[in-house]
Amino acid sequence: MNRRSFIRNSAITAAVPLFLGALSACNFHTRRRPQNKILILIQLIGGNDGLNTLIPLDNYERITKARPSLYIPERKILSIKGTNSAGLHPSLEGIKDMYDNDLVTFVQGVGYSNLVLSHFRSQDIWLTGADTKILSTGWMARFLETRYKNYPQGFPNQKYPDPPAIKIGDTGTFLFQGETIDMSVIINPSTGFQAPEVDLPADDESTFAAIEMKSISEVLLQTQHYSQTLKNALNTTFQHSKSYPKEGENSLADQLKIVSKLIKSGSQTPVYLVDLKGFDTHQGQVDPSDSTKGAHADLLKKLSQAVSCFWEDITAMGREDDVVGMTFSEFGRRIMSNASMGTDHGSSQPILFFGRGINAGIIGVNPVIPEHVTVQDNLSLQYDYRSVYSSVLKNWLDAEPTVISDVLLGSYQEIKIFK
Repeated sequence: MNRRSFIRNSAITAAVPLFLGALSACNFHTRRRPQNKILILIQLIGGNDGLNTLIPLDNYERITKARPSLYIPERKILSIKGTNSAGLHPSLEGIKDMYDNDLVTFVQGVGYSNLVLSHFRSQDIWLTGADTKILSTGWMARFLETRYKNYPQGFPNQKYPDPPAIKIGDTGTFLFQGETIDMSVIINPSTGFQAPEVDLPADDESTFAAIEMKSISEVLLQTQHYSQTLKNALNTTFQHSKSYPKEGENSLADQLKIVSKLIKSGSQTPVYLVDLKGFDTHQGQVDPSDSTKGAHADLLKKLSQAVSCFWEDITAMGREDDVVGMTFSEFGRRIMSNASMGTDHGSSQPILFFGRGINAGIIGVNPVIPEHVTVQDNLSLQYDYRSVYSSVLKNWLDAEPTVISDVLLGSYQEIKIFK
């Protein structure tokens, strides 16, 4: 990240500590608005173990040999509709129910060639749409810049009254970093939203410090422009699914609960980013006495619970045709378990999509497990991650082919993820 980008992200993070306190009553949610398409991006931070998420049953015997301390007993694996060759981790009960109701698809073997096993670099790759090249802008920001031309000048306006993107969390992200400005507003799930006070720099604008301060002020001022609509949206009255866990028990559920409230308010923000941390399971991935329990099982349960509760909200508000979600992680894990009852950084991973707009099922084939697995063996790549992005841009966000190739710096195959 260059210094200018760092300052912008740091400024917006520091200046938006955000609150959910008493907000003035309003009729924001009664405004009539078009039903825009919405994409929910769920980042699984740390590198998710795909082999214990979507379990290949046609390679089951080899899996038990490769990861004797980690494999899920066959009788505990959740069967899914339409296939005997794959099943789900027993913690994914909510996802299973959605799968069986044609609301889930998995894309097998997603990743990139020339794998980088550094968390930070690989996260940057996934967020910027890079490979070996280092980029300073996010792939989604580059797309949003084609829709919100000259942003932030002239925004918000009647056509685009809401932020281009919203990050639920306490820090900025490369995903929404544009050429000159962060395209997102940050909402902290524990404290809410508060617009910053902005003092425009009075120094000579030709000085380096003044240029940097002006850049920071632009970010803060843009956040301030959206402050009332966001406050009103967060104050929307909505009866959430009763299945949600108590606040603080599931961070992803807390974040998605905020997203559902914003959608219910009528917000036209097209892209949201939420996350679930803890997937770097080098050790203690499973409970020594029961491989269906442990750190990874707890994380998958939180994912499943959060997504299924969120979808209940979306269904209750009648937005099933307008919302699609997807997961991604910086990489997968190795085939073989390590000596610490965990897994090390690996290559490709299954990507989960959910929503009524997707072609339900499994895209791709089960990963091949060698007969004699070594610590160096990795899952093979089936789909470049930018093919997933390309398909999302074309078939969900309605981007033109030339826009897609410009955003992703090349052309990639289309995957039939969407109806």
